[in-house]
Amino acid sequence: MREATIATPLLIDFVAFLGRRGLAADAVCRAAKIDPRWLEEPNARVPASAMERLWAAGEQLTGDADLGLHSAASYNPGALGIVGYVILSCRTAGDALVRLARYAPLLNEGLQVRVDHADGLTRCRFGAADGVASFLQHAPRQAVETLAAGIVLTLARLATRPPVPIEVCFRHPSPASTAEHRHLLGPDVRFDQPENAVVYATSSLTAGMLSADPDLLDSFEADARRRLGQLQARGAVSGRIQTLLGARLRGEVPSLASLAAELAMSERSVQRSLSEEHTSYRELVDEVRRDLALAHLARHGSTAADVAFLLGFSEPSAFTRAFRRWTGVSPTQFKAA
Repeated sequence: MREATIATPLLIDFVAFLGRRGLAADAVCRAAKIDPRWLEEPNARVPASAMERLWAAGEQLTGDADLGLHSAASYNPGALGIVGYVILSCRTAGDALVRLARYAPLLNEGLQVRVDHADGLTRCRFGAADGVASFLQHAPRQAVETLAAGIVLTLARLATRPPVPIEVCFRHPSPASTAEHRHLLGPDVRFDQPENAVVYATSSLTAGMLSADPDLLDSFEADARRRLGQLQARGAVSGRIQTLLGARLRGEVPSLASLAAELAMSERSVQRSLSEEHTSYRELVDEVRRDLALAHLARHGSTAADVAFLLGFSEPSAFTRAFRRWTGVSPTQFKAA
């Protein structure tokens, strides 16, 4: 069975959280046996087992058995990349849950989220997805507690009328202490249940989101749909090339020959594989440039000229033309939105 991949922003945000706990990033990476270069690749995907090792290292280094809950209490939805931007732009709390379910694979291919409505209740269920190997199948506690707390705390912070969960359920056994669970999630937290779920009164989820922006939602969701389609259709070689491009695209576009060598393949073999996967190196470069451009421009203090240089464009005007082709607006208009 193929191993699931996860988006590197999950690693980046968690290592930043551990940094706030006093742990140096290089020490964390060594303990978790992950490549520190991944922390500089916000648009890459890596094997889900990297996150499993990171959870284990974090728990060992901090001695915090409730690390998942505490990491969720400090995170910003924007750290989730395009999925976070979609959630932040939603009109209502209920819409945000639906979008989370729709785009969860962009965060973790091994994660399945479903939202069901019945008898005046909305159940947001989550757990391991079928068809891919993932740590959620054998070591889920920290990840599912992070997701549950992320849902509860994000909606509490961002909804105009903060919804209060009726109950929060976990499949795993109760830990020795549940004080933090009840402090962060509410009084009705249950363990050894048939499913992981956060349950709300459906009426409470009609509350608006403070950060709602319909125009940005349309733009962000179009990008999320495109990325989800790519993820679902992508073959093995194109996915690996795209990950390498995200890591190596620094001031100039790396040659296909250099990336093929990193894959221990000939340039011709890579081209043939990409053709079989209905794409090309040029198309992958364009996609990676687009994703990196959106990520870089979303950061405070970034300029179009700086991003143009980072992405290997010959001049800022060439970058502006490409950005208009990708998004329909100029970099300046995008930053002002």
